[in-house]
Amino acid sequence: MKRVHYISYGEVKTGGYRHEKCLFDALSSYVETQGGVEKKLIRRNRLFKSYWAYLDLVFWSFFKSNADINIVTARTSISAIIRNWFTKNEVWIVLHNYDERDGKTERMKAYYDLLFQYLRKIKHKRFKIITDAPYWVKFFKEQQELRNVYLFPNFFDLEIYKPYRTNKKEPWVFMGQWSSKNDEQIITLAKSLSALGYHCYFSTLDISSVQSYNQYYEIINFRTLENYLEQMSRASCTLALTGINEGWNRIAHESLLVNTPVLGFKRGGLGDLLKESNSVVVNSIEEAYNCIEGNIWVLPDENFLEKYSKNNTLEYIKSICNNH
Repeated sequence: MKRVHYISYGEVKTGGYRHEKCLFDALSSYVETQGGVEKKLIRRNRLFKSYWAYLDLVFWSFFKSNADINIVTARTSISAIIRNWFTKNEVWIVLHNYDERDGKTERMKAYYDLLFQYLRKIKHKRFKIITDAPYWVKFFKEQQELRNVYLFPNFFDLEIYKPYRTNKKEPWVFMGQWSSKNDEQIITLAKSLSALGYHCYFSTLDISSVQSYNQYYEIINFRTLENYLEQMSRASCTLALTGINEGWNRIAHESLLVNTPVLGFKRGGLGDLLKESNSVVVNSIEEAYNCIEGNIWVLPDENFLEKYSKNNTLEYIKSICNNH
């Protein structure tokens, strides 16, 4: 029987957490069929904003990464690597993306530099990089020169989304998640769309960010998944206008699952998502405005939607596990 640990932290269940949790569940299910599994999700519900709090996180993850297979995030990966350097245990490091423009502190940039240096020296396939889009597989292999990089996409339980699929749309534009990572002109776009008669809104997981700007846009914290999907399904479109290279934009994918068209920039893994789903790629805020004004958008076919069903995780897990 093998032990599988997923070591997570934070106060909110982000899109990254949901991707990692899906990986953990899929891996645990596969290992169970190979002789049994003892799985454990180890999550610490606090933020680590100070230097000493982060050291606490490092030591905590060091002692928790003692399973046969340990799934860790970037910030807990160095301690897990050190813990298992001379053991037979595996460390699966989930890296959704990497862009120095995303507001990292100098200390965090130095941490990533050290992490990549470690990973370049490691030749054994017990240490694996897991990422969620073809763009990032290529980036980590070619630009960062890392070994053992594997693809595990974002998967979804399609049955959750099917009841919300509708062609009935309101003059609403879902601007995506409220974040400093959005294009710097996105508020200007909201003002222009408001003048066209659209109601613009952002979503947020941070209750303190909730604000209402009746003239241009509002920021909403949806208390339930049902409310979030209901509102999203009735929007005319969803915008994915990130200012950085993204991982795999979960909000954009969820929009498509409820029959809401997506317009976005070709940046990072988001570009893979837009291409595969046959969504509208724009190159500027002005182009996004023109597409919405002209009702230019498309919906994906069923083949795209079915491709990322949770029922399809096994082939990816087997590929990762069978590379030793």
